[in-house]
Amino acid sequence: MKKRKKSREAPAVAPSRDVPWVAPALIALCAILFYWAPMTSPSASIQWDAADMHYPLQKYFSDRLLSGKLPFWTPYLFSGYPILANPEVGAWYPPHWPFFLTGIVPRSIQFELALNAFLACLGAYFLISRHVASRAAAVLGALAYGLSGFFAGHSSHVGLFSAAAGFPWLLLAYRRAADSAALRYTALGGMAGGVMILAGYTQTAVYGFLGLGLYALADLWGDRRRWLRTAAIVGGMMAGALACAAIQILPGLELVGHSIRAAANYSTSTEGILHPQALMTLVAPDWLGAISGNYKGPSDITQYYFYSGLLLLPLAALGAVKTRVRLPGLLIVVPPAWYMLGPAGGFYRLVALAPGLNKFRAPIQGWFLVAFGLALLAAAGAHWLFARWRIPYLGIIVAGLLFADVWYWNSIDNPLAYARASFEEMYGAHEEIGRQQVAASQPPLTRFDGPRNLAALGPQDHPLDLKLEATYGYFALEPAVYDEYTDAIERNPKLRDGLNVSRFLNTTTGNLDPNPSVLPRAYFPKAVADVSSPLESRQALETLDPRAQSVVLVPHSPIRQDAAATAAVVSYDEQSYRIRYHAASPSLLKLSVAWYPGWRATLNGGELPVVRVDHALMGAVVPAGDAEVEFRFCSNYFATGLAITLMAVLGLGLLAWRNP
Repeated sequence: MKKRKKSREAPAVAPSRDVPWVAPALIALCAILFYWAPMTSPSASIQWDAADMHYPLQKYFSDRLLSGKLPFWTPYLFSGYPILANPEVGAWYPPHWPFFLTGIVPRSIQFELALNAFLACLGAYFLISRHVASRAAAVLGALAYGLSGFFAGHSSHVGLFSAAAGFPWLLLAYRRAADSAALRYTALGGMAGGVMILAGYTQTAVYGFLGLGLYALADLWGDRRRWLRTAAIVGGMMAGALACAAIQILPGLELVGHSIRAAANYSTSTEGILHPQALMTLVAPDWLGAISGNYKGPSDITQYYFYSGLLLLPLAALGAVKTRVRLPGLLIVVPPAWYMLGPAGGFYRLVALAPGLNKFRAPIQGWFLVAFGLALLAAAGAHWLFARWRIPYLGIIVAGLLFADVWYWNSIDNPLAYARASFEEMYGAHEEIGRQQVAASQPPLTRFDGPRNLAALGPQDHPLDLKLEATYGYFALEPAVYDEYTDAIERNPKLRDGLNVSRFLNTTTGNLDPNPSVLPRAYFPKAVADVSSPLESRQALETLDPRAQSVVLVPHSPIRQDAAATAAVVSYDEQSYRIRYHAASPSLLKLSVAWYPGWRATLNGGELPVVRVDHALMGAVVPAGDAEVEFRFCSNYFATGLAITLMAVLGLGLLAWRNP
C-alpha cells in the first residue's frame, strides 16, 4: 500500500477561549498608540494633500453644514465650482460625519486617519479570523495591513486611505455570504462597497472590487460548481454599492464628464508604475531614502513605501508554502503586482481596455491589494508556526514584535506619516498673511488671480478658508472649458478683464498688481458674436477683448444687443445672484461666473435659458425693459442620487435585518 502523504497543513488549533472583544480592544489600543503623536503633539501636522486639499474641503463643507446649508456651489475656486459634486470632499463618507458635525480643524484629519486605520485593522482581523484559528495570528495580519507602509505613505491622501480601509470589510461580507447567509451578507457587502466609494477616491474603490473578484476566484478554483452563487453574490454586492453611493456617483459623473479628466487616457502612461527597486522597502524601510530625507526613488515619494514589518515576508512565505490560504493570498498579490508594472508588463494594457479604466493613472495606488494579500499570507504562516511551536505566549510576542517594528518605522520615525512641525508653522502663518494682505482688501464682487498651486498664502485651496474669490484651485477635476480659458490668459491677458479680476499676483515681480480695466461681475457686452462650436469658441479666446465684445455659443434666443444697457447685482450669496437691469432691446447679460450645467436663470417666474459666453462663462438673453433676473445653481443629479441612495440603504438594511 502507498503511504498516505502527510499534509503540510498546520494541525487544527481550537479557537482561543478568551473573551471575543479582547483582540479588537488590543487592535484599538495599537491604533491609538500608533497615531498618538500626530493626534496629540503640538509639533505634528498634516501635510501635502491632507493640508492643501482635504482639510480646506472638509472645513468648508462642515462650516456650511453647521450653518444649515449644503454647499452645492462655491464662488471661491475656479471662478465658481460645483464643490459638492467633487468626490474628494468625502461629504457622504459615514465615518467622517462625527467630525463634520463637531467642526473641522487641522487635527481632525489626524483623528480621521487613526479611525480609518483602526477600521482597516479591525476588518482585516475579522476576515483573517475566517481563515486562521489563532487570534494572535489574525491580530498580526490585521496590524500588518492597517498599519502598513501603504497607509503611512498615503497619510496625506485621505480619500484613498479611507477607501483602502474598507477593503477588508468588503471581502469579509463576501466571505460570510459565500459561507452562510448569502442574502444578508450580500446586502451588507453592498453597503460596505458603497462606503468605499463614498470615501472619495473612485480609483481605490474600483481596485477594491477587482480585488474582490480575485478573492472570489479562489472559491471557483476549488469548486467550479459554485460559479452561479459566487457571481450572484459579487454582482449583488457591486449593484448594491453603486446604488448606495448614487448620491455621490451621479453628480460626480457629470463633473468628470466636464472636467479635464474626461479626455485623459493613461493606457500607455508610465506615471506611477511599480519600480522593482521600490520592493526593497518591504525589508529595508529607508532603501529609497524616504525616511532619512535623501530620497532617490521614483517621483512622488508617497507612492513607493511598502514596509509592513521585517517578519512580513518570511511569514508570508510560510503561509504560501505550508497552508491552503496560499490561493486567495497569491491571487490578491500576483495579478495586482503584475498590473502595477504598467504598459510594459502587458496586463495593464489589457485591464485598460475595460470601460473607464484607461482614465486611472498611477496603478501603484493599488498596492493596498498586495499589502492585504501579504498580510493574509503572513497571518496564515504565523498560525502554522504557532501550531508547530507550542510556546506559551508566542503569538502575543510575535504580534507585539511586529507592532513595535511598524510603529517605529511607519509612524515614530517616518516623515511620510505626518510632518514634524505645527500646522501653524507650515500653513497657518502663511494663511494669515493671505487673510490680512489679500482677502481683507479684496474689492467685493471681484476676483483675485494667481498661478495654479499657489502655496504662498497657506494651503493650496486657501480661498475656501479665506473666503477669497479666486480664479485658481487645487483639484484633479477642474472643468475643462475653464482650464482652457485660464490657459489662454497667458497668451491674451485681456481675458482677465472678462473674468472679473481686480488684482493678480505678478509671478515675475512677486507683487500684487491691480487690474484697472476689470469688468463687473454682471454686465452687458458692447457687442456679441455667435460661435457655432466649442472649438470655435475656444479659438476665439486667443484674440478676444471682453471690453469690446463677447462670443456666445449657439443656439440661443434672438439678440439685438443694446450697447447702452446697464446691470447691477442687487443681492447674492455663494450659490445665487440677483441682478437688476435695463435694456432697450433683447440683449445678452453676461455673468462672469464659470459655466456649468445646473445654473438656472429666472425672470418674473419664468425660466431663461443659460448660455455659454466667452467659452467658459455664462449669461442669459434677457428681454427688453426694466426687470430683475435671478441666477441660481441647483445640482442636476443630487436629488435623484439622494433618492436612490436612501432607497438602497433602506432596502439593503431590511434585507440584512430580515435574513439572519
